[in-house]
Amino acid sequence: MKKLLSMFMLVLIVVSLVACGGSSDNQVADDSGEEAQVSDEVASEELSDGEEAVSDEELPILGAGIYSAADSFLAYIGNAIENESEGKFSVTIEDGQYDQARQNNQVDSMLARGASVVTLGLVDKTAAPTIIEKCKAAGDIPVIFFNNEVTDTDVIDSYDHLYQVISTGGDYGSVIQGEMVADYINSHPETDKNGDGKIQIVLLSGEPGHSASQPRAEFVKSTIEEQGIELDVLEEDTGMWRSDISKDKMDAWISKHGDDIEFIIAGSDAMALGALQSIQVAGYNMDGPGGENFIPVIGIDALPEVIDRIENGEMIGSVLQDASGQGKAVVQIAQNFVEGNDPLAGLEEFSVIEEIRAVEIPYQPVTAENAAVVKEAYE
Repeated sequence: MKKLLSMFMLVLIVVSLVACGGSSDNQVADDSGEEAQVSDEVASEELSDGEEAVSDEELPILGAGIYSAADSFLAYIGNAIENESEGKFSVTIEDGQYDQARQNNQVDSMLARGASVVTLGLVDKTAAPTIIEKCKAAGDIPVIFFNNEVTDTDVIDSYDHLYQVISTGGDYGSVIQGEMVADYINSHPETDKNGDGKIQIVLLSGEPGHSASQPRAEFVKSTIEEQGIELDVLEEDTGMWRSDISKDKMDAWISKHGDDIEFIIAGSDAMALGALQSIQVAGYNMDGPGGENFIPVIGIDALPEVIDRIENGEMIGSVLQDASGQGKAVVQIAQNFVEGNDPLAGLEEFSVIEEIRAVEIPYQPVTAENAAVVKEAYE
């Protein structure tokens, strides 16, 4: 696991710098979409073997875009791509701000700047043919999609220079999440506070149309029920992968249902954190699982922000979706395209879905028992 997580600290540092307006050795797009040119102090620095470091201007351009920097996990992937590109690509991370038309324009700009490869976390996966046509017209520029994968094989087969990087399985980590919920309930029978033989839950799902949203919501419920636990869904709605929207939803639900809520399940950590913030304002989860007014909360992603909360019992766990692993795979494929190698060279450790040309990065459960391993990687 340490190897799998070893780059998370670098990702965390860069996210902090971007959030604070700090600089890196590459180019980062600000919220307005304008490029911010930042320092390149290593351009003429000598290496240990006497060779000079390649300046950012001399490197091939990797055009990279995420569908929104407001999505914490996508921000981590974007910055993982930036970190992994050091010395390999000049990279600009573009923020699509949930706007596909904006992202289309950003791709035009990437290609106009001479991008050797384009990689995107698509705002809308149905826009994939448009992106492909743009890259074809620019000279068959390779495309790498990540996170919001394209499952239409006709689209995939329409372009030989296309690969994807995703997380494992069509359940998107929710089977692991469901098993974690079931294990917790079985070992904590007091979760059924009203003793009715059911677990009253509220569920925050992701953005409608995103490939992971509906599968996560459905698989987590079915997995729990397959473990012999009956669910009573009090509320289910989208939190759009965002903490602020999820907090607002949870504010309404906790006001309406209060102690009747026995479990909070979120399709991402960002949404779980929004829900946690809401219930803590209402006086819940202040003293860990043994305290009064406790509602178990679980998410997916294992973002740095949740690790302390898992360790101290404010949340029961999460499912690691490896942002740094996705970033590493994206850059490896891009480098292979540029160097004329097999696109999958160097990625033998990962499984591949041949039909959609997708490299799969595995999920892993994170609880208080192993959260220290994740935390150590950040430190």
